[in-house]
Amino acid sequence: MATMLSTIANGGVYTQPRIVKQIISNTEVDENGNKKVTNIETIHGDRVISEETAKSVLSMMYTVVDEGTGKNAKVAGYSIGGKTGTSEDGVNTEKYVTSFIGTAPIEDPEVVVLITLYNPTGEGGHQGGGVAAPVAGQIFSEILPYLEVQKNE
Repeated sequence: MATMLSTIANGGVYTQPRIVKQIISNTEVDENGNKKVTNIETIHGDRVISEETAKSVLSMMYTVVDEGTGKNAKVAGYSIGGKTGTSEDGVNTEKYVTSFIGTAPIEDPEVVVLITLYNPTGEGGHQGGGVAAPVAGQIFSEILPYLEVQKNE
């Protein structure tokens, strides 16, 4: 799912997800005396869907968070797109798998977040929008300012 959304977020060009963007050393310095920074390469491949289709999907994902089942992933000042998911874990088990996958900022995505919860219990029930989307929203609220993503006005 993360590969799929990374590809959509990159205009339909296959993009391999990465967990680490760069490594900043606390012990090594460069020739100017600054901490040594090692950037982790982004791996792109072929175009797998059209840019127009990718933009349409991102627009629909924005609507899911702005008005639909993913509204619990909203973060004030940021445009987030996402998709919720809920499925049964087996037949007649009364156990569920719930998820939320999202990207932000929707205009020029920089990060993809995937939350998958197995057999969630508690106040949010077992729906993706009720239990997984709020977790994603909390993560976005920490990541976007850290990445210095500008808020919308």
